Order: sequence, then structure tokens, then C-alpha cells
Amino acid sequence: MKTTRIEPTLSAAGEYLRLQAERIAEDPMTNSVFALAQTLFQNIEQGETSLDEVGGLIDETHLLLVSQRAERLRERHAGARPEKAWAPVRSRLDALAGQGFEAFRAEIEQARGGIVFTAHPTFALSPELRAAIAGEAVKPGKRARAALDKALQADARGWNRSITLASEHDEVQMALLNAADAQQRFAALVYDVARAHFPESWKQLRPVLPTIASWVGYDLDGRTDIHWSHSITFRLNEKADQIRRYHARVQAILEAHPAATGLAALLERLDLAASETALQAAMFSGDLQNPEHLVAAANRLTAEGPGRLTDAAEIVAALDDALAASDGAGDLARDLLILRAQVESQQLGTGRIHLRVNAAQIATVISRELNLDADERSLGRLALAELSRRAAAPRPVDVNFADLFLEQSTARRQFMMCAQILKHIDAGSPIRFLIAESENPATVMAALYLARHYGVNGKLDISPLFETPEALETGGRFIERLLDEPEFAAYVRRRGHLAIQLGFSDSGRFIGQIAGNMAIERIHNLILRALAPRVPGAGLLIFNTHGESMGRGAWPGSFEQRFDHLLTPWTRTRAHMLGVRIIHESSFQGGDGYLHFATPELAETTLAHWCAHLLAPPPESAAADPFYTRTDLVWDFYRALRAWHERFFANPDYGRLLTDFAPGFVVTAGSRQTRRPSGAAGPRALRAISHNAELQQLGIPVNTASGIGSSLQRETDRLVDLVNTSPRMRSLVQLAWRARLLSSLPVLRGYASVYNPDVWIAHARASTPETTSAYRGVYYALRDGETALSVNRTANLLAIDLDRFDRLLARLDEAPSTVTRHEDRINLHVVHGIRQALMMHAFSLVGRLPRISERHDTSLRDIIRLVTSLRIGECVDLLGRIFPPSQDQLTRLSSVTEAGGAEAGSAQYGYDHIHASIIAPLDRIDQLLHRISLSLNHPYDAFG
Repeated sequence: MKTTRIEPTLSAAGEYLRLQAERIAEDPMTNSVFALAQTLFQNIEQGETSLDEVGGLIDETHLLLVSQRAERLRERHAGARPEKAWAPVRSRLDALAGQGFEAFRAEIEQARGGIVFTAHPTFALSPELRAAIAGEAVKPGKRARAALDKALQADARGWNRSITLASEHDEVQMALLNAADAQQRFAALVYDVARAHFPESWKQLRPVLPTIASWVGYDLDGRTDIHWSHSITFRLNEKADQIRRYHARVQAILEAHPAATGLAALLERLDLAASETALQAAMFSGDLQNPEHLVAAANRLTAEGPGRLTDAAEIVAALDDALAASDGAGDLARDLLILRAQVESQQLGTGRIHLRVNAAQIATVISRELNLDADERSLGRLALAELSRRAAAPRPVDVNFADLFLEQSTARRQFMMCAQILKHIDAGSPIRFLIAESENPATVMAALYLARHYGVNGKLDISPLFETPEALETGGRFIERLLDEPEFAAYVRRRGHLAIQLGFSDSGRFIGQIAGNMAIERIHNLILRALAPRVPGAGLLIFNTHGESMGRGAWPGSFEQRFDHLLTPWTRTRAHMLGVRIIHESSFQGGDGYLHFATPELAETTLAHWCAHLLAPPPESAAADPFYTRTDLVWDFYRALRAWHERFFANPDYGRLLTDFAPGFVVTAGSRQTRRPSGAAGPRALRAISHNAELQQLGIPVNTASGIGSSLQRETDRLVDLVNTSPRMRSLVQLAWRARLLSSLPVLRGYASVYNPDVWIAHARASTPETTSAYRGVYYALRDGETALSVNRTANLLAIDLDRFDRLLARLDEAPSTVTRHEDRINLHVVHGIRQALMMHAFSLVGRLPRISERHDTSLRDIIRLVTSLRIGECVDLLGRIFPPSQDQLTRLSSVTEAGGAEAGSAQYGYDHIHASIIAPLDRIDQLLHRISLSLNHPYDAFG
């Protein structure tokens, strides 16, 4: 059967989609995406379009999508012009200085927050591609575009499969380096403003800089592959790097100011310390399962010597001496003070440490070792009281590296490691101790007990993470119960603040992103209300991890909108009224998050926006937002929205969609497993990042776009009015409508059609005799039709809900038009259509395989199922073993001297034919599908 040939160009494919869409008025069942897929599939099958030509179309579309991403990145970063981004910060500092020296000092000498670099499986893009995107954002032009095009052409499959914890740590160190330079720029700005306003007293200022931290190499939640020695080694390497940076800064100051001879001794001290620390790191990177190696490394680290430096206070003291001797030299004093501020902030590491464990690991200590019952239903009241009693009378113990070597409990081992880091590596840097999936106050009290037991409570910020729906519901009472225990309240009082962590991604997975954001704002305020009367004067450290959008931190608007969404102006106003000082931290996660720090320019503009957020008072209008006065409507909306998502998430058809073939779209993007190794099966086994990534790849970010249309249908008029008048409600719906712009039911239904056995029977009837059997083979593999049925049922549910949302959107001020939405999705439809065509071609190729010998312990049906589940790379490897290249065999056997060989056959008709006609094309398809998966995260500005 002859079909129309589509020229493999983006413009031709887009025009074909538009022509097909015009048929919808005549035939509502028309699916332009699958129409494109089928035509491309037939073009490929009939030899009219080659896979290389399809690859060219993919690259053309990918280049456009990634260029648009770079352009959005540039816009969010003030055109990648640091001076423009710092201007509002300077204005705010000038305004503070106008209030007088003491007011200025009070503002800049208090902790306000910082940024945290996290990881997880979010490294979808190779470092080369991320660098190229950053280059295009910072300095667009021919050279940047050429680098971008080259990075897109690379086959990144090997890179994705080879991601390790060590490579992730290397990447975070580059981001931390750029962040530290930006932090230094902020310190210089503070002193420059102060010097201009207070020429007599500016040297007295000791600003508290925005902190930078990382949990890469220290986060044990959901993984068992990080040995304590890895964390020690990472920290020693970080320490050596940071001391080298201090050495370089001191050397630069000394070169600029030769009269500052007192710095020579500090320079020598830092040189010895850097060399010694590097040697210690090398020793700890060896095989510490060997007791002899462990003893040598431990003894080297703990021994006294000229290179031993364990407290940055020694560096600060040397800088203070140099300041006292500077004899009024303003530029020298400025340089010394900037360095001093950064040493106070960074201490002896490239970033502060965030250790993370799971609540279950703490619970093990409670139940097995302390013989206590932390009953979830009662929030562990008896255990909490007993742990509080034990924490009040601790018996601190000294530990050494032999204890760490022998300890089997994960939780205890982490506290021991804290003790060793504080004793022997970095005594002055606070350590965050995050407890994931916190639902029971007893786990936090147990952590305090262990911290006191190991003598580290003075430097440890124990921080529960509220992320599950249950934790978000009970988090306020959770904190009340803790603060009602005198020992925990005393601990918070001594630390000066209560530390908590909020997880947006898991909450969004179960109850929807919009409802999750609302629940998190609620818990912010419940905890504020619990803290203010119980520990007056204490601050609240809120660490908001990203995932609050369609991807990890992929807020569709500006940085200002993103930060206000994480910690709302109303919440900040409420905290001020209650007398609680908020310390706000936010994460930049994985490769996409590090993109904001990929160059010095991007790092500066990111930190400048963050500093503006930390310094700016909330607008006075925040208190008048009707979102906070029309609580009956707001919380009815929340409950209805949450209920819709909970029902949808539990729907077995949705579960099948997420487990049948969609995992094959998701590239390996990190060293942590994407699924939970134990516990619930199905969608609940998916981690939040993997869940988000699958939705991105399917073209349906339903956890963000869906549910709103089906909530409060009888209250639509009031809801529309609230969105149009409330900045907070508008920001929530703005996020949802951005997700709606990227949602496409034709795409989802197209995937259903790929798996529809009826489609394959139809192709078999219309095909040539050579391909009929192949198509029938695919039909037999798919003939139960369950996958297609589940996908279509899911699409039907979403169609009803999204149609309602579209009607609501049409009534909002400045909402996007339907025409604009459809046109903006054309390029995405092209990509999905290509992918569906390639999937069909892959199915067809394996349908043409010859019968497989029983000795291979597999069948043709098994291989087809391997490909239909999109495990094409595995299939290629398997087929390569089943059908080894015949030419290679003939070449190796050609030295046989005996006459004969006439029956050996020609390579043309042996396994080489299968390699050329089936295996090699399958491998090429696998490569192209990998590129498509990478391209589809760009419209979201994030992966997962």
C-alpha cells in the first residue's frame, strides 16, 4: 500500500499535523499525532525514509527545544548579566544603610538562609550538553550554537548508564565552587555599601552570608551503597579543596598588599594543611574493609602534626591579627573582611554537610536497641516520654574509627561519623541531620538522644522531613508534641532555631502538586504557631526541597515567583507578627538544578535573586490576599482536589500506564535507584522523580494540571473570582495552566494506539506478504489489549477533567487561548509522533526474526515482549549473543588448512544479514529513542 511521504523536516511534519487536526471537526476520533506516527512508520517500513533521516528530524527538533530552554534560562537570569541581577540587592542594602549603622548591622549579621545542592536521579543531560545550554544562555551566537549542536549529536547512552555517586559528587563540587564565588561577590557588595555609608565604622561589621550546602555523598535515604568511609573521604577531599582556595585567596591578598607580611605565616599554615588533608583523603579512599588500611588511615587522620587543622577559627584568628595590623588600609581591610566572612560561613568545607537518613532507620534503634514501642497511632507518646527522659541524662561516649568499622546500625553509624568529622576534620561547621518520611515525634527525640549520647548535639541540627500526606496532615501536632517535651525545647533554645524540611515532590505524587503546595504552606504556619509561644525568640529554619512544579524546581516563571511560591509572602508576614525569625533554605537539585550554577555568570545571577528574596520584606499587600480570608472556599477546594488525585493515583489503569511501557522512556539519570527496593508495588514503588519523569515523557503532567477542573464545579464562579483577585491562588493556578499547556491527550492516545492489537491486524491486512507475518507476530504479543485499554481509560478520565479546566481557564484574566495552546504543542507533537513511529518500527523488526533455538532459553514471543516494554538495549545485547556476526566467525576460522569450506555459507545470508536488517536498526532506534527522551524534558526545564 502506497502512503504519503512526509519530508523529514520539522516544518513538513508540523504542517502535516495541522492538516490532520483540521479533520477533527469531521471526525472527532482523529488523532493527528498518531496519524503522523503511522505515516512515518509506513515511510520507514517501505524504505522511503531512512533512520538517519529520522535522526536528522529528531536533531532539528531537539535543537529548537533546547534553544528555547536556553532562552528561558537567559531571561530568568537577567540576561545572564550579574550587574543587572545585583542592582536590586544593592538598592535594598542602601535602603537598610539609610536606617543607620545599628539597623544595618542587625539586618546583615543575622542568618537568613541559603541554598542546598541535592542529587537523586536528575542527571538526565550529560555535562557536555548542560555546559552547551549554559553557554547558549550566557553568550548566544554561532560558537555557542555549534557547541550545542555537537552535544546533541553525541550518543549519550553510555554516559547515562555510567553515572556514579563519585561523578555526581564531582559535579556538585563545580556548582559549589561557582556558588562560593557568587557568595564572595555578595560579601564584597555588603562591605562596599557599608564603606560608602559608614566610613568610620564599616570594619566592625561581621555579615552572615547566605549558606551553601550539599547532601551529595551523605544522603542515605533510599540507598545502601554509601559506606561511611565514602562520606569521610568526600569530606576530606572537600576540605583539601577549600583550604587550597583559602590559600589562593590569601596569596592574592598578599600579592596585592605586600606590606601585609603577617599573612605569610598563614599562607604556610594553609599549604601544610592542604597537603596533609589530601594525603588523609587518599588513605581513606583505599580499601577500608581491610583492618590494616583502616588503622593506617585512622591513625594518620587523628595524629597531631604540623599539617593538622581542624577548626577554621584558627584561620579567622590569623585574619583578625592581619586586620589589626592593617593600619587603616581600607582596601586591604576590605579584602581581609570579605575572606573572613566566607571562612566564617564555609568553615573547612566547600559546603555545609546535610546528612540524611530515613525515619525507619531511627525507628530500628528505638524498637530493637532501646526496646521501646513507637506506636504510630499514638505518635509514640510513651516512647517519646522515655526518650526525653534518657536524653535529659545522657552518658556521652567517645568513639573511634574502630567503632565505626564495627557498628551495624545505620543510624548509630551516622551519629558516630558526625562525631569523627567534628573532632578530626571540621570542628566549626554545623551539620544538618535530616530524617526523611518523619511521621512520629519519637524518631526525632531518638535522634536527639543519640546526638547527646555521641556528644554532637551542640553542632547538629536535627530536622524532620515532612513529605508524605500523613506527615503534612499531622506535622503541626508533631511539632507541638516535640516542643512540649522540655528536653527538646531546651535543645531548640540552645541551637537558636528549630530546623524542619519540607518535601514537595512526594506530596505532589500522592495528592497532586497544587494540593501539596497548599498543604505545605499550611504546615509552615502550623509550625510557626506551635513554635512562637513554646520557645519565644527561636528562629524557624525551613528547608524547602524542590519538586514544587512539573520537575525538580522547574517553576515556569521568574525566580521571584518561584521563591515566593516556596515560602509565601503571607507566611513571612505571619512569622514577623509572631516574632519568629525565618531562616529559609532551598535546594537546587541534580543536573538541571546545577545548570543555574553552571557558569560564574549564572551562579551570580541565581544567588543575587536569592539574596534579594532573603533581604526583601514581604509586600504589605500580602496580608490582604483573599486566599487567606475566604478559607471555607479555599479548603473545600483543597479537599476536593486532594480527593481527586488520591482516587486517580489509586486507579489500576493509571498504575498500568506507569508500569507497562512508560519506564522505558525514562533514561538513567542518577546513581540512586528509581524504584523503592521493598514495600508497596505498582506506582507507589516509583520514586517521585521517576513518577514525574514518566508523566513528562507521556506528555501528561497530570499531578500538576489535573483535578482543578473537577473540584468545586458548583462553585466555579467563586473560584474564578478568587483566582482573579488573589495573588496566591493565581500563582497556584498559573502553575497548573503552564502544565496544561504541555498536556496532550492526543499524545497519550497515540501510545494507546501503538499497543492496540486492532492496529496491528489492520496493518497486517494492508501490508505486503513479507511483512504480514511480522505484524501478526506483534499482534499476538499485544492481543490481550490490556495496555491499550488502560491507557485509553486513563485518557478518558483526563479528558473529562481537562475539558472542565479549559472552561475555567477561559474565564480567567490573561489566560492562554486554545489556539495558542495547540500551536505551542506542535513541536512536542512532532517528537511524540516520531517516537511512536520508531516504536512501531522496532516492534515490526523483531517480528521478522527467525525461529530461535530452544538452547537459548528464550522465545520469539519473549523477545517481542522485551521490545514492547521498550527494553530495546537489552534486546540488542541478547540478539547479539543469539546471532553472533557470521563474518567474524569466518574470519577467525579462515586459517584452517584442510580443504573444504564450501558449506560454510556466505556471510550475506547468515547472521550478518540479521545484524544488518534487524539488530543494527534496533540499536539505532534505541539511540534515537534515548535522544527523544532527553529532548522531552526541555519544555519542562527539568527532569523528573
